[in-house]
Amino acid sequence: MQIRIVKIGDELYNQGKNIRKNHLFQNVDDADFYLNDPWEKKSVHVVMERENVAIGVGRLTYDEDGNGIISQMAVLPAYQNQNVGSGIMEQLIKLCVFQSAEKIYMSARETAIGFYEKLGFNTIGAKFPSPKTGIVHVSMVLKL
Repeated sequence: MQIRIVKIGDELYNQGKNIRKNHLFQNVDDADFYLNDPWEKKSVHVVMERENVAIGVGRLTYDEDGNGIISQMAVLPAYQNQNVGSGIMEQLIKLCVFQSAEKIYMSARETAIGFYEKLGFNTIGAKFPSPKTGIVHVSMVLKL
């Protein structure tokens, strides 16, 4: 398995986008609208691949203060609990450190809170339904 930063239009980017569509927005009528949101083109896209096949993906955007925002993290079910997600997160965190970000923000699914807490993230605020999917999320932050 290898981690790669991919460009929009690359084959691994397209595979990663399909993972996001099928695992984050599978029950959303206009999934392409959310996949092609205003952050898509200005984000860094990271893919974990195995034999040139994407098995996990994450997206990093920087806010106006230079802090990181991680979004649309997804790992194929067959590769969950095999350090794929943590490998992607470690790469995204390193990118933020390299850019001198002070904090990293994200909205995590309720079922993934423990995973992100193990990486040092803390919850902030109350749980809320995602306006995109209706799935319960919570805002989280990692202070660097």
